[in-house]
Amino acid sequence: MPADTIASGDDRIDREASHWDAVAASERAELAEDLAVLPDDLHDRAKPWLPYLDLPALTTRLLETLGDIRGRRVLDLGTGNGFLAAALAHRGAEVVAVDVSPASLDLARARAETSGVLDSIEFRLASAEEIGIPDASCDAVCGLFVLHHTQLPVAARELARVMRPGAPGAFVETMAYNPVLSAARALLPGRFGLEKSSTDDEAPLSPAAVRRFQAAFDGKVQVEWPAVVCFRMGCYVPALRGKVPAAMLRGADRLLGVLPGLRRASYFGLVTLRRAA
Repeated sequence: MPADTIASGDDRIDREASHWDAVAASERAELAEDLAVLPDDLHDRAKPWLPYLDLPALTTRLLETLGDIRGRRVLDLGTGNGFLAAALAHRGAEVVAVDVSPASLDLARARAETSGVLDSIEFRLASAEEIGIPDASCDAVCGLFVLHHTQLPVAARELARVMRPGAPGAFVETMAYNPVLSAARALLPGRFGLEKSSTDDEAPLSPAAVRRFQAAFDGKVQVEWPAVVCFRMGCYVPALRGKVPAAMLRGADRLLGVLPGLRRASYFGLVTLRRAA
C-alpha cells in the first residue's frame, strides 16, 4: 500500500482518522515552537503532566523490552504526534511510523525534522489492521496507547506477520482490569464538566481482550505493570489538581504498588510480545 493512501470503506478507521486529525491540529497549535524531542526524553515534554502519571517509567520499560535497537528496523504503530518515533530514532533505530491520521503524520514529520532524526523515520499512512509493509520486515514493534483503538485479532495477526521470528514488542496501553476505573470511564467523561478525550470506537484492554489478542498472535503475550496509576486518575476532577490532593493521590498509588496482587488496579499497563521463533 503506498505511503500516501489508506484503505477506505472502514467507517471505524475513518472516524478514528477524523478524530486524530482534529487532535493533531490542536496539539500543533499548543506545541508552537516546542516541537523537538531530545535524545534522553522519556515523555513528551510538551505535556508536562505525563511524569505525574508515570509515563517515563512506562516508556523506560518499553525500551528495555525492545533491547538494543541500534540499526534495527522498529515499527511505531499509531505514532500520533511522533514523540515515540523520534525517541526511537535518537536511540539508533530505523523507524517505520504508522498512523491513520494524515494530520498526525504531518505533525510527526515536523517533530522529527526539528529533532534532527527525519532521515531515520519512514512515515506511512496505514492502519494497524493493514500496515502494508513486507512480511518479517521488523526487528521490533511498539506503540503508545494504540492497541485499544484496533480490531485486536486482526491487528495481532498483522503484527505477527511483519515481525521477524523471535522479535520483541511492547505497547503502553490503557487497561480495563480495574472495574471501578472502567465504570468511571464509562459514566463520567463528557458529563459534569469533565472532558471526554476518547472516541466511541476505542475500549481499554480487558483480560478478555488480551486473551483474544493472544489467541490471534503467533507468539507470546504478557501484561506488565511497571507503575501503578489508579487514584491519580482523579486528576480529571478539577478539584483534585492542587498540590496537596495530587500528592495524596500519588501516595495512595505507591501504596497500591507494594500491596500483593494490586498492581493490576493500574489504569496503564505494558503489553509485551515475543514473536514465535
